[in-house]
Amino acid sequence: MTSRSLSFTGPAEDWLEALPIGNGRLGGMCWGGAPARIDLNEESVWSGGPGAEAAQPGVSDDDAAALVRSARSAMLEGRHADAERDLKAAQRGHAQAFLPVGTLVIDTGESVGTGSRNLSLADAVHTSTVGGLVAETFVSPVHDVLVHRVTGAENERPPGIRFASPLRTVSRDERSDGVHVVLRAPIDVAPGHEPQLPAAVWPGPGDESVSVVVDVRWQRDADGLIVLVAVETTFSGPGATHLLPLEDAVRRAAEKITAARRAGVLVVREQHVEAHRELFDRVALESPSDDLVPLLFDYGRYLLIASSRRPARLPANLQGVWNAEMRPPWSSAYTLNINLEMNYWAAETANLAETTDPLVAFIGALADSGRTTARRLGAGGWAAHHNSDAWAHTSAVGEGGGDPSWAFWPMAGPWLLRHLLEHRAFGAGDEAFDARTRELVRGAAEFLLDWLVERPTGRLGTLPSTSPENTYIDGTGTVTSLGETSTMDLALVRDTLTEAASGDDALARRARAALERLPSLSDRAASRGVLEWAREEIEVDPHHRHVSHLYPLFPGASADAAFERAATASLDRRGADSTGWSLAWKMALWSRLRRTDRLDELIELFFRDARDHAGTWSGGLYPNLFAAHPPFQIDGNLGFTAGIVEALVQSHRGEVELLPALPTRIATGSVRGLVARPGLIIDIEWSGGELVRASLSARPGRRTTARLRWRGRTCCVEVRADRASEITPDMFLEAAR
Repeated sequence: MTSRSLSFTGPAEDWLEALPIGNGRLGGMCWGGAPARIDLNEESVWSGGPGAEAAQPGVSDDDAAALVRSARSAMLEGRHADAERDLKAAQRGHAQAFLPVGTLVIDTGESVGTGSRNLSLADAVHTSTVGGLVAETFVSPVHDVLVHRVTGAENERPPGIRFASPLRTVSRDERSDGVHVVLRAPIDVAPGHEPQLPAAVWPGPGDESVSVVVDVRWQRDADGLIVLVAVETTFSGPGATHLLPLEDAVRRAAEKITAARRAGVLVVREQHVEAHRELFDRVALESPSDDLVPLLFDYGRYLLIASSRRPARLPANLQGVWNAEMRPPWSSAYTLNINLEMNYWAAETANLAETTDPLVAFIGALADSGRTTARRLGAGGWAAHHNSDAWAHTSAVGEGGGDPSWAFWPMAGPWLLRHLLEHRAFGAGDEAFDARTRELVRGAAEFLLDWLVERPTGRLGTLPSTSPENTYIDGTGTVTSLGETSTMDLALVRDTLTEAASGDDALARRARAALERLPSLSDRAASRGVLEWAREEIEVDPHHRHVSHLYPLFPGASADAAFERAATASLDRRGADSTGWSLAWKMALWSRLRRTDRLDELIELFFRDARDHAGTWSGGLYPNLFAAHPPFQIDGNLGFTAGIVEALVQSHRGEVELLPALPTRIATGSVRGLVARPGLIIDIEWSGGELVRASLSARPGRRTTARLRWRGRTCCVEVRADRASEITPDMFLEAAR
């Protein structure tokens, strides 16, 4: 495999030039240079606490349900403004923010020079060279510590260890071999789009918030200067109802430092690289004609591993596990109407199924807290709106004044459940996972069945309904987001109720009956494109970044030929240019439509210098190749990887299609290790856009007959776990005869 790395001359001058390392839980941004600077993050350092959502201002559950009923009545009578007023009154405050731990500076006393720095994606090791100094930095998933190792230093005096944090310092112990700091997070941090609220509210007597222990130790040995960093918190898990004792966090930090010291830095490094490569080396994309597509493809896989592998307990947030701001954009939280989902689109197809473990746990936490939110909507089961945090916030946010276009969207549960169903479809689940998935699906289905309303036609629908963050002009010339049974709602309801319909209990019977009364997705395929709401409306922004109405095409799998034709028209009307994650979503959509030409256009837009295209919704890449929303959001990077996979392999139509939308930039190349349903490992080689060969094997314990498609032709092959089945172009030609 080609060595993939990001290389720069000189130290970083700002955060978007620094390079990310992480082990899923603990993250660092390495600036290089001497003295060395590392910005630290830890996944569970959030504002708030277990009671954060309940502490937000808002009406009672009964009053909220009454307001929702009032909004529904207003919608039935065509009074959209009144419905918006009621939904705003039913809102709670805001979700909490992901926060930085602080900045660590390590000064060896050597003279400062320009030097170079490099991040090896294959080894997950950052290397900085300045003069005779070579510093390696990595975060071990095995020992769960950050390691900074410096060789070539002639100065034997103790290094200068400086640590500063924007969090509140509870205690600080300067030791002969390092520093030990205890910090406290705020009890509340409001999002930046609520400027009327305090930037941070700090804990007083009796307040609960996360405590953070930072333990930094250094030593010299034959390997040079070794600095070990452990960061532990009192967080006890996603949706936690309590915090752990501070003493527990202090003990865990000390034990991890001791274990790493006992093992020795060379062993710690070796085990770190081995653990990382076990995931990273499963897939390799090569092309002699292009470096950037394979590099960005691998970078997305690297970032997913670094922000969501074990020992992570929380899923990757809007910025993965890296953030430098106390009031970060959109709180660096979890946006559930696209962004969290996009983070994990490549997890199954790019052979990183384990990285979904924190997401699965998080969905379970949302289901628990979401029962209250369902009650606030006058329904049973569980529901979640578009914004969440480490405490599994599920209420509609907005401070009583948020536009329903983004603040009212109780459909996050059905979309998130898509990941669990895909995990199973790709052959990655087990009996316990399947049982838990059924339980979560039933809870979401219970909510949907209560939420659906009968229309005068006898059909069922959702009312009020929004299409995430989009608006249209109603018959009175008023801008509104509220409508009836948006296409996104319809597709999600159909997915969830179809899954819940198996069996012969009362819920399954209700689900089957409801499915028969739902509108057809084919009804939404119009000549101008897919209808976003129940009727053709005039969008306020025809080029809106969200393309939620195209969910049935991707990441869903229910688009028929008529829907695909309409989706093509919709994408043409939306246009290509947009924010980073929107570009990535369109990449996957055009790949599903087998349109290499349109995919090529999006790739070029994605590769722009984000600092030269600073429009409100203009994507691109920052110097460290972080994707721009703008500002930085990691979903663009992770979505790019997913879009490239869809261009190489698709399996949602019940067959495995090879090279459906091969990008021109990689017209010659190869890929190995991709995964197709129902658990097939695929290698492909191509030249000049033409298939050369492919091979398929099954996951352990599986054996199946796979139907393959290439260039409109099909063939069938037996696929086993104990040996690979070889496929050549001739097999497709012979099958066509």
